[in-house]
Amino acid sequence: MTLADINLLGIDVGFSGSRPTTGLAWSVGGAFGAARTHTDWERRRLHLPAAASFRVIAIDGPLVPAGSPDRLVRSCEQLLARGAFQRRCKPGSSHFGTGLQLKRAALETASQIRHLTSAPMFETAIFRDAAIVEAFPNAFLGVLLPEQAFAAGPIRRGRKFDWMYERAVEAGRLADLMAAIGWDAPDLLRRIETEGDHERRAAFLCLLTAACAAAGKAEAVGDAAGGWIWLPPRAVWDPWALAALDRNRARAL
Repeated sequence: MTLADINLLGIDVGFSGSRPTTGLAWSVGGAFGAARTHTDWERRRLHLPAAASFRVIAIDGPLVPAGSPDRLVRSCEQLLARGAFQRRCKPGSSHFGTGLQLKRAALETASQIRHLTSAPMFETAIFRDAAIVEAFPNAFLGVLLPEQAFAAGPIRRGRKFDWMYERAVEAGRLADLMAAIGWDAPDLLRRIETEGDHERRAAFLCLLTAACAAAGKAEAVGDAAGGWIWLPPRAVWDPWALAALDRNRARAL
């Protein structure tokens, strides 16, 4: 079975109560699609293939074990927020402010869609009965980009994700990633590379995260107490990112 035969879903959560800030991207039986919609399940489900179940679902939002305190400081966020990651692609903290709001929205999203998947085939999972993983598109893109790509200086606030997306497309890094995980889907790749909508772009990165997990090649950063952020396989990371993660892990120990 290839990735083209596996049903996958990516969700960029968003948590606006009025605007369509959720991005959805799916691949089912070789067909694929993407949409921008709202936070409620009634409208989200309208954009998904009817009666589809998914091998892996990736959600762009903090996912923590049931019963975790709101103020939990997560190892995965700490490991990806220090050193070279800090100015390039660090996650926000999920234990206060908008990060706490996003965590609640991500867990609500997981409760909406967990019936669409079954038990995970990987050990590193927050939900033992549902193959749902945490995506973080900024870091997903950041580790793929060469160090010199960040030499231009600070990116305008709110523009960093799209800037990295466009640099990754220009450099052929998303094509490299799909080749590395064995996903031969040129039409999907073309759609991803030409997508212009912010939310749908993020959803496609979540879809690629789900594919990395399904292929058994993702790099999962974190621990059982605070959950994991799932990233591309180490084979396609740029050397600066590998060195930064290894250095942060050594310091944490």
